[in-house]
Amino acid sequence: MTPEQKQSELERHRAVLLATLDYLEQHLGGSFVCDQYDPVTEYYRQQKIQTEKYFKQRRLDRLQLQLASLSKGLQNRADLTFAPYIKEKTGYDIDIFEDLRKSVAAIIEQNEIRSQKKLNDIGTMLHYFHDTSVNGEEVEKLKALLTNYSKQTNEISGKRKGEYSKVISRVEKDGIEEVTVRISTGPKPKHFEEQEATSPDGKRKLRVAQWSDDKHASTYVSVHFPTASGAVYGTSGIRPDVKARWKNNYTIIIETKKEYEANTQNKQVRSFDDVIAIEYIER
Repeated sequence: MTPEQKQSELERHRAVLLATLDYLEQHLGGSFVCDQYDPVTEYYRQQKIQTEKYFKQRRLDRLQLQLASLSKGLQNRADLTFAPYIKEKTGYDIDIFEDLRKSVAAIIEQNEIRSQKKLNDIGTMLHYFHDTSVNGEEVEKLKALLTNYSKQTNEISGKRKGEYSKVISRVEKDGIEEVTVRISTGPKPKHFEEQEATSPDGKRKLRVAQWSDDKHASTYVSVHFPTASGAVYGTSGIRPDVKARWKNNYTIIIETKKEYEANTQNKQVRSFDDVIAIEYIER
C-alpha cells in the first residue's frame, strides 16, 4: 500500500467510524441509565476520542479492528438502516454482512454446525432473511441445520468442557412444542438461584439472583426492559433474604439488611423514556 493509498484508507475509516458512533449513540444511547449515568453514551463518546487518536497515529490496523468490533453488533441484529445512513453521511459504501455470507456459505458446504459461533451466524442470517423477506431453498437449509444442532445440544453439552445447558421454557404453539435452551460457557456455578417477577403491565421483568463459584459469591437485583437490562443492586455473598418486588409499573421495592454492604445501589433506572424508581427497605 502506497502512502497515498494508506492516507485514503485512514480518512475513509475515520469518517465511517465517526458516523458509526453517531449512529450507535442515536439508537442506543439512553438504553440503560442508572442514577443519571449513561454508560452506553459515555462509551461511544470515548470511542470517538480513540478514533481520532488512532487516525493521528496513522494506525490503520487499529481503526480496522475498531470498525469490525462496532459493526458486529449491528450485523448480529441484522440492522438494515445502517449502510444507507453511512452512505448518506460519508458517501462511502459499507457491507456489514459480507463476512457473514461467507461464513454461512461454508457452513452449508459442511452441512453441519460445528461451534457456538457458527450457530450464532446461522441465527443472524435467518434474522437477516426474515427482515428482507427472503424465503427459499437456502432458508430451508439453514432451518434444517438449526434443527439438527438443537437435537444434539442435550447430548453434547454435558461432554463439552466448560459448557452446560438448561431448558428455561417449553411453550406449545399451533401444536408444535417450542423449546428455549440457554447455553452457558465457563465453569458451571456451584450455586445459582434466580427469581423473576413481571411488572403489572407485563412490559418489564425484575430478577433476583444468587450466584457463587468456588471463590466468589454475590446476590444482585436486575431490571430487564424490552431492549436492555442490568443490575441496580448488588452485594457480596449468598443473601436469600434479599427480595425485590413491583410496587406498581414504575416503582420497585428492594428488601435487604443494613449489614449487607452494597457494591451497587441505584435509586432510579430508565431505558429511554421509561423511568423506574427504586425504593429500599433495610431491616
